[in-house]
Amino acid sequence: MRKWISLLLLLCLLPATLAGQAAGKTAEAEAETENTAAAAGGTQAADAGLNTEELAPGYVFVQTATVQGWLPLPAEGEISFPLAQTLPDGTEALNVIHLLPNGVYMESSTCEGHDCVEQGTVTFDNIQERILSRYILCLPNQVSLELYSTEELLALMGQQEPAGAGAKTETDAETGAEQTTP
Repeated sequence: MRKWISLLLLLCLLPATLAGQAAGKTAEAEAETENTAAAAGGTQAADAGLNTEELAPGYVFVQTATVQGWLPLPAEGEISFPLAQTLPDGTEALNVIHLLPNGVYMESSTCEGHDCVEQGTVTFDNIQERILSRYILCLPNQVSLELYSTEELLALMGQQEPAGAGAKTETDAETGAEQTTP
């Protein structure tokens, strides 16, 4: 039970901690982050438990058998995040998630086949070419990772529309007819 509480606390608190570490390198970086957050709409991601004062370049949605949460990608450098859990059958499992500024990969796992490790790195550049797209899956340990850019995440939350998506509908004042433009 203690491990589940620790995992839950890490998944809830880590986004704010990592985003603060990534953006808090210098006062100049903090000022730039505040300007970026203000331009992005400030607290748009608050409902998802994300630190909206300092939006990361992207986020990884981590889901296990009983816990789920968001990990921000670091603005610079790399971070390894150990994810320890007790599976429903009582098995102890450990996956190490490695976060990059533009992607994620499974560094290591206690699963038998290590297929999740062999799935390689998911980046914003290779999502379209990968068989599993934005996902890394560890079926034996019941862990899934999904990579999202900040823009995609905000669009998923209904906070903003991705650039170039959707069409505008306008109503003609004279006829009352609706006209859709790309």
